[in-house]
Amino acid sequence: MSELFGRIILERKNQWMNRLKGYKVEINGAEQDKKITNGSSEEYEAPGGTNVVVCKVNWCSSNSLSFDIKSGETVYLKVASGIKYFWVVYGFLMLALLGRTLFKRQMTPQLNVVMVSVSIVVMLYFLYYLTIGRKQYLKIENDTNNIFAK
Repeated sequence: MSELFGRIILERKNQWMNRLKGYKVEINGAEQDKKITNGSSEEYEAPGGTNVVVCKVNWCSSNSLSFDIKSGETVYLKVASGIKYFWVVYGFLMLALLGRTLFKRQMTPQLNVVMVSVSIVVMLYFLYYLTIGRKQYLKIENDTNNIFAK
C-alpha cells in the first residue's frame, strides 16, 4: 500500500438476499477489481482526503457514503440489503399464495379479495425497490461495531 493511500475494509453481511451475486464496489466513481461476496470482507485502497463509496448489484445500488480518510488510516464500512421487513412481506406473499391454493374450496369471495389485495401490495412493495427505490436496495454505512474500528 502506498503512503499516500488509506485502506477501506468493507464487510458484507451474510444474507439470503443476493446470496449468489457479488456486489460491485465503486470508490470515487471508479469500479474496483474485487467484488464483495456474501459474508466476506474486502480491502480497498483510497486516496487521502474525501472519498465516496457506492456498492451496486445489477441496476440497483446503495446510498453514496462520503467520508474523510488520512494517508495510512483504515476506515471500516459494512454493506447489507437495504430492503426493510423483507421476511415479513415475503411471509405475507407466501401466505396469500398458499392460502389460495390450499383453501380453494373454502374460499369466500371476501377472503379471495383479501388474498389478492395482499398479493398486489406485496408485489408493489418489491417493485418499489426495483424502480424508484433502486438506490436504496443496498445500505452502506460505517462499521462502528468492528472490533478494530476506533
